[in-house]
Amino acid sequence: MGKLLAYHTGKQTEVHTWRRGALSARQVFNADAEGIAEFAAHLEKHAKLPLCFLVDIIEEDFRLETIPHILGRSRTALINRKLGQVFRNEAYRHTALQGRDTQGRRDDRLLLSALTNSAAIKPWIDAVLECRMALAGLYSVPLLSQAIIRKLGLGKAPHLLLVTRQGDGGLRQSYFQNGYLKLSRLVSIAGSGPGELIDAVSEESAKIQQYLNNQRLLPRDQLLEIHLLFNDNECDSLLNGCNSTPTHQFLPLELRNTAAALRLDASAATDVTSLYLQFLARHSVGNHYAGARESRYWRLNRASLAMKSSGIALVAFGILSAATHIADGLNLAVQTEQTHSQAERLEAEARTMQSAFPLLPAAPDVLKGTVELAETLTARPRTPETLMAAISRALDELPQVRLQRFKWVLSTNPNQDIGAKSAAPPPATSEAAPGDGGEKFEIALLEGEIAPFTHYRDALAAVERLTTKLKATPGLQAIPLALPIETDPQAQLKGSLNEGAQPPAANFSLKLIYRATGP
Repeated sequence: MGKLLAYHTGKQTEVHTWRRGALSARQVFNADAEGIAEFAAHLEKHAKLPLCFLVDIIEEDFRLETIPHILGRSRTALINRKLGQVFRNEAYRHTALQGRDTQGRRDDRLLLSALTNSAAIKPWIDAVLECRMALAGLYSVPLLSQAIIRKLGLGKAPHLLLVTRQGDGGLRQSYFQNGYLKLSRLVSIAGSGPGELIDAVSEESAKIQQYLNNQRLLPRDQLLEIHLLFNDNECDSLLNGCNSTPTHQFLPLELRNTAAALRLDASAATDVTSLYLQFLARHSVGNHYAGARESRYWRLNRASLAMKSSGIALVAFGILSAATHIADGLNLAVQTEQTHSQAERLEAEARTMQSAFPLLPAAPDVLKGTVELAETLTARPRTPETLMAAISRALDELPQVRLQRFKWVLSTNPNQDIGAKSAAPPPATSEAAPGDGGEKFEIALLEGEIAPFTHYRDALAAVERLTTKLKATPGLQAIPLALPIETDPQAQLKGSLNEGAQPPAANFSLKLIYRATGP
């Protein structure tokens, strides 16, 4: 994207077009009503391009001030108050922090500057605003020189005076300390010949050196480096005609070499104006004098560009995201098809393997639980095999007895509570002698029901027969905890006459105590 570059000298304004890294289409407009009207008409033709307005006039004042070192809003308020005190009625003002004092309170150093002839600048800026052109900034040649000095690697020079010949023939002298601009002045010279130029440079350099000594900006025993930024022929003449002394030294800065050092087009650097405009076009330089009023279209332009960039980025992201999701969807579809094929193949293999083996006697979950129970019992030092064998023999002879729950523990206490459902305490028995602390007992809880149930007397008799058969095993005691008897005092002791009615359950529970003979 191109841009417009305007260079104002007070007498005239020249406008250049910057495209593809080169200056072109130079137009010059005089500082009168007709020239400003022509300037506005020219801007209308390039209204979509941003404009950089560079000012090089005599009416620019510089003041050095110090303020206490504070931060935040207090510093901003103090700087604005100081700026208002020094340049009360000026519209175009600028402030630059230049480090801190090395002694005392270490106050902050400020350079305050302003364009003191606002009336001469305002018509040009108003023409820019009427065209709704984006004004990137209102720049100053002396302040821009500070950026150029630093780019050239001269920012560490303790005392440097940059001398240039401006577009209107004037001689500008800008003084720097350690890369910071302290003051700048533009003076006119009598003639344009080599002799007049040599005399003007020698005389004005001596004047400003004397002024710097009087203002205590330049100690009298310090060397002042005077860098001459002119074309090659003028530099040679000035070096031959201007004599260096122990207090000041003249050094050349040929335009072409300087342009090459700044990575600019050396062939286009025919004068200082073209050098400064190229530098301003190629480098990002902060605005100097344009206020909120002058830069409002620039801010709108930046906001619009940011929104367009964000929109393009969002669209690109959406397209990329959609493409990614489509690709992922296709991959998932292929993987799903492969998974279905693999599942069908595995099911077919499972059916083939299942048909090759006899049917299992129980469901897989039951077999799994049985295996886990067997592994748990095998890991124990003693298993309930003997006790379960005795129970199995007794149940074989009593088919009406159905086992519902079996709980087994190994303990040294034969009276250990094994968690019977009945709330009543177990009946006392003389057969269950307490252990001596060295014996081990297998204690089991046996819960079941009598089915089919016909009468409580028959159910109770079946439980008694089961108890008798269990006690027949040597060392095994069977203690009834709950018996199938009628507990309702209002119930009649007879069977139901209604054959279709569901009979009540005949549940029972026994506590088994078996004296272990092994380990």
